Amino acid sequence: MLRLLVGLLGVEIRQTVQRATTTALLFFLAALLLGAAIVAFLLAGYILLALRYDPVVAAFIIAGLCLIGALILFIIAYMRTRRRAPPPAYGSLSGLMGAPPAAPPAATPPPPGAVGGTPSPPASTVIAIAAGAALLGLILGRRI
Repeated sequence: MLRLLVGLLGVEIRQTVQRATTTALLFFLAALLLGAAIVAFLLAGYILLALRYDPVVAAFIIAGLCLIGALILFIIAYMRTRRRAPPPAYGSLSGLMGAPPAAPPAATPPPPGAVGGTPSPPASTVIAIAAGAALLGLILGRRI
């Protein structure tokens, strides 16, 4: 029995590793093709700008656009890594102060059987709703 379970687990691990390596290979090929497309786009832009302007000016224009794009991406990445400031304390000596003031107690609702209150449902209704939810969960769980 144990050998069967380990065998099934080994098959599942092998399939998971195979799926992960295939996905990684596809991502690598897609990144390689994306890099080639970016280089081709930059070359086409350089040729187009070199015909209109001087080749040196075309190279400076492309380099400037790439620099601006890289700086924007670096700034966005830097802003994402920064920690958020802690919420403001009640004073500069917050460690020496007591606990923050407590909110005033809310009005208590009337008991369930009182006039104007909602009566609680009977226990059979609650059990029926829970059983229906469990049955629905089993049905949907087998389909997914």
